Amino acid sequence: MLRWLGILVGVIVVLAVIAVVVVTQRLDGWVKDGIETYGPQYTGVAVTVDSVSLSLLSGRGAIRGLRVANPDGYDGDYAMQVGRIEIALRPLGVLDDPVIIDVIEIEGAEVHAQSRDLRDTNLQVILRNVRAATPPPAEDEEAAGPQLIIERFTLTDTEASVTAARLGAVAVRVPDIELTEVGRRSNGASIGQVLQQVLEPLIAVVLTSMAEGRVREQLEERGEELRGRAEEEADRLRERMRQISPF
Repeated sequence: MLRWLGILVGVIVVLAVIAVVVVTQRLDGWVKDGIETYGPQYTGVAVTVDSVSLSLLSGRGAIRGLRVANPDGYDGDYAMQVGRIEIALRPLGVLDDPVIIDVIEIEGAEVHAQSRDLRDTNLQVILRNVRAATPPPAEDEEAAGPQLIIERFTLTDTEASVTAARLGAVAVRVPDIELTEVGRRSNGASIGQVLQQVLEPLIAVVLTSMAEGRVREQLEERGEELRGRAEEEADRLRERMRQISPF
């Protein structure tokens, strides 16, 4: 009897190992499909990923070639592009509820902000889409999808360009961004809530730079206007002096 029990336990262990191996092998594809499926539902634009590598046992992984397309009416293939995203969570942590992610590190992202008028940009359109697709917190708890806690999120060495009417394309400096305990207070946040908390400071920084660029542009235009008037007045004074002077 004990022999058969031992064999049964051995078979169960083998099947469990096989299941873990299969899940691990397919996990990368599932994550990639999830990003490309749920991303557009929240952002309202195409979201694509080149590849995903995530180890279920070690809890470490990377997302390569993440691109967020532009909304309709804006030029260019994408609004944001990230070459590589590093992720670390506890082993088998993707099975937890909520899923606790220790670290998400994004380095060298490219952001391209465009303004069609003085009030709207492609980044604001994307953020509005995320907000519209995210139910209020009370409803969000019952919404399908995993709840997330991100202990530490960093965005460093970001390159950004701003394109606006009369301003042209201008490179702007984006300060590094660090967020901690995202979703911790509510014991988990939905995908939409996490996207909002990550996108809002990034977009705020870029739009501030855009606004500063417009102010500089207006000051320069005003300066040119005043300089032109001063030169005209100087010419008039010189002409009067020539008429008055006996020399």
